[in-house]
Formats: sequence, C-alpha cells, structure tokens
Amino acid sequence: MSESLTCDVVVVGAGMTGAACALYAARAGLSVTVVDRGPVAGGTTGAGEGNLLVSDKAPGPELQLALLSLALWAETAEELGAAVEYEAKGGLVVARTPEALDSLRAFAAAQRAAGVTADPVTADGLHDLEPRLAPGLAGGVHYPQDAQVMPALAAAHLLRASGARLLTGREVTRVLRAPGGAVRGVRTDRGDVQA
Repeated sequence: MSESLTCDVVVVGAGMTGAACALYAARAGLSVTVVDRGPVAGGTTGAGEGNLLVSDKAPGPELQLALLSLALWAETAEELGAAVEYEAKGGLVVARTPEALDSLRAFAAAQRAAGVTADPVTADGLHDLEPRLAPGLAGGVHYPQDAQVMPALAAAHLLRASGARLLTGREVTRVLRAPGGAVRGVRTDRGDVQA
C-alpha cells in the first residue's frame, strides 16, 4: 500500500546522527519524520563504541566539534537521565618511550591551548589511574573530558525525546526535488514523505 506523508523535515537514518537531527529540528518547532530501512540504530550506530573523545583530536574544526559535542551530551544526559548510559569517565593516553612521551606532551600542550583539559601523568602516576597497565611505560596524559554513551540506547532515547514520526523498514529509493532543484522529500518503497 502506497501512502504520502507530509512534514517540515524528513531525516534519512535512525542512527545517532539522524536521532540528533530529529531532536534539534523538533526543538526548533519543526515537525519531523525519520525514515530508516532497518531498526533504530540498526547500522553503524549499533556497532559503534559510543566514544566521545577529545584525546585523539588535534586542534582545529574536528576538536571544536568534539568539545561542543561533549557539552551537548552532558546536557542531554542530565535531561534524559541514566537512559543513555552517559559516563564521563575520562581517558588515559600512554607513551612507551621517552621520545613518544615528548611527542604526546607537545600534542597535549597544543590541545590545552585549544580548550582541552590534558593533565600530564608521570610514569609512577599511571598505575594510580589504571592499575592494570604494563610496567615500564614512560608516562602519559589524562583527559578527564573523554566520555562514552551507549549508542543504540542513546539514539533510541533521542528519537523518543524528539517526538518525531518514526518509519522503520522503509527503503529510501529517491530524493524528491522541486523544479528548481530544492529537496522536497523522499520516495520510499512504501510511499512518499514530502517535506
């Protein structure tokens, strides 16, 4: 049976990115429909680790986005509670040799200048943070801002909080465009969603 639905915004994909888009579009007062060929978080999101890291990012746009993401996730976790399994547990990057430690410390100094909390850790202090580390490491850097969520749960709860219409089991087969080329919706194997 073919149907035609209308909304302000159609989001293709019910993973983490789609769920976040749906939430913020809905918060802006728009009606949202999310379409996915599989279940919520059935693709990359369901296979991901949910890491929210600054420890692996050099200064620049990616790091700026990561810092913004961490702030938004902390707010979202406060709003949604334990449901998203947000854990601000921090991270530890270690160096095996003195030369590697010098490089790590230089990287961390550049990150600190960009707004990251990056605390140097001596070789003796590593085991205070992570007792099961191998012996003989040169030192490291502790990143208390690193965090993690359970991605499949987080996507599901973001979608629920958005109030979006969710259409799973529908394959998007085409992008619908107006005569001037503007996107106006999607065609699925079960009908059109106009936006």
